[in-house]
Amino acid sequence: MQKKRLQNRIAESRWLLPTVMPIAVAVWAVVGYFDHAAILPLLCLVFSTYLMMELNNSNALIRIYSRMISCSFLVLTTMATFQFTSIRAAIVILCTVGYYIIAFRCYQDTQSQGWTFYAFLCVGLSSVVWVQTLLFVPMLWIIMRTNLLALSLRSFVSSIFGLVFPNLFLGGYYLFRQEPSKLVGHFAEIAVFQPVPDYGMLSVNQIMTISMVLLCALIGMAHVVLQRRRDNIRTRLLCQIFVAADLAAIAFAALQPQHYEPLLGIITVSTAPLIGHFIALTHSRLSDITFRVLVVLSLVLTAYNLWTSLPISF
Repeated sequence: MQKKRLQNRIAESRWLLPTVMPIAVAVWAVVGYFDHAAILPLLCLVFSTYLMMELNNSNALIRIYSRMISCSFLVLTTMATFQFTSIRAAIVILCTVGYYIIAFRCYQDTQSQGWTFYAFLCVGLSSVVWVQTLLFVPMLWIIMRTNLLALSLRSFVSSIFGLVFPNLFLGGYYLFRQEPSKLVGHFAEIAVFQPVPDYGMLSVNQIMTISMVLLCALIGMAHVVLQRRRDNIRTRLLCQIFVAADLAAIAFAALQPQHYEPLLGIITVSTAPLIGHFIALTHSRLSDITFRVLVVLSLVLTAYNLWTSLPISF
């Protein structure tokens, strides 16, 4: 029988989410007290956390009872206090979680045109606030074919309708206001690239936060690769989707750091299931030490970001 270490007792505790959630909301409330623009993103966070919990429940990503995926998502999201007021980042996060939970329902179902439409509707909604989301679409089609085994001609057409539908309303809005040039400018942004990445535009807080998320991503990816035989085939294929999305978003962020905010959101959503899987299903002394180090780093980084982002001094 495997020894239950601190990480396992915490990961399997029914008090984990009821403990982490109020702490995260309290951090958001502190920021919201000084800047009311954080209120709407907070509502998006609460809904996103619920969807992350449902993502695990409906797909059995962790083969034991654990709320570690939703809690990992809360911790990683709450660390980035400097972008609590970014409604764009909040919507991208919510739409990314929405895509995952809906697209996974299409698994091995080539007749799931309805679910495919709704999954890509989330991508279309995300593209309204951040048009570069559309650059991920070819990868999502490949995922639908290779991992979800659900891509057919009908579902492909449904995905196009899902992408176009939200942008039709955006186009109608700009035409109603007699500002068609803004619509053209919105889609023209997708072709704007910096020839040389300018990392100087990133603050120390941003660099430290994404470094922490990338550390969790690397640990989670390594765990999925090394321990893949312990999961069933469906779980392996779904975890590969998170890895692919992570790698694509990380490469995008490395090449175009000006899109840091929405890309950090995508990386966070894709990393939470991977690191949650690692924490809940490993039992070694090394993994326990790693868990403790990650907890301490998360708390310190959250406190530091909160301290530097608020207009107060201690």
